[in-house]
Amino acid sequence: MAARRAAGDDALLAEFDLLEDDGDKISLSALAKQAVTALLVACLGIFVVGAVSATSSPYSSAVSSDESAVAGSADVNRAVPSTAAQGDAASTTTTVDSSSTDDDISRSAVRSELAGAVAAQQESARTQVLTGNAEQVAEAAQTAAADQRAAALSATNTQIATESQRIAEAAARAAVEKKLGTLVKTQNKPLVIDAATMALLATIDTSETWVTPIAVGSYTRSAVFGEYGVWSRYHTGVDLTAPNGTPIRAAGPGVVVASDGGSWAGNHVVILHSDGSRTLYAHMSAKVVQPGTLVHAGQLIGYVGMTGRAFGYHCHFEYYPSTATVGDPYTAADPLPFMLKHGVRI
Repeated sequence: MAARRAAGDDALLAEFDLLEDDGDKISLSALAKQAVTALLVACLGIFVVGAVSATSSPYSSAVSSDESAVAGSADVNRAVPSTAAQGDAASTTTTVDSSSTDDDISRSAVRSELAGAVAAQQESARTQVLTGNAEQVAEAAQTAAADQRAAALSATNTQIATESQRIAEAAARAAVEKKLGTLVKTQNKPLVIDAATMALLATIDTSETWVTPIAVGSYTRSAVFGEYGVWSRYHTGVDLTAPNGTPIRAAGPGVVVASDGGSWAGNHVVILHSDGSRTLYAHMSAKVVQPGTLVHAGQLIGYVGMTGRAFGYHCHFEYYPSTATVGDPYTAADPLPFMLKHGVRI
């Protein structure tokens, strides 16, 4: 704008120079025209300057880089913000700060909620673990208690079974002793019956039917009790002659006891019966039962042979009353009457 004003002044000066140079050549009318023109130009310049000033006034707050670079120079063209504008800026700053604070509070609340949720989840997991451990401990305690009860019950059952067996053996012994009467002594040798044998004797069915030592039709009766011959003093039993290997069976039910008849009997079997009597089967080729075996009437016990002091294949059958002693054949009794008492004829 200053440049335009200077240009107008220069044009006016040029006009005056022309007037001076030309002198009388310039007329008064020409001079008047030039003055009006200059005046119009000056007015136009002032109008332009005012318009430019009015237009640029709202944007005067902008500072050019050239003006800010001059040290100590005051910027007269910069617009100073009003108090209202400063208040709006402060309000804006306060609003921004308040919004930021709200965001911080919101984030803190979310973090607190997340922390609480994580803590609750961890607490739930710990509770579940503790509950599981408590259940395991309780189950282990119950199992241990059950094992202890089972062990105690087993021990009690064992004691009961042992006591029951003892009572049964005692009852069996009492029953057999009652049936046999008082155990007698023969030639100062008592009839000794162990508890196991007593128990077996108590189980014998006395109603069983007795039989001949060898099946009828398979033997021939030869020497009988009391007969004199090549024997020592007299014959102490009855001989049943049969081929070698003919089966020999128990005449009646009883328990096999020790084979203590003597060497003269060879392979032999002795059976104790429920009335305390015993039967002896001598000269076997082989025997198939052992002491402690419970046998029934008619059960196989051995085979005909000729072992011991024998003269031909046969079964020497003897009967020992409860007062007799097996091993001393001269304490034996006639087996024929004994067998007849049981309904058997030899």
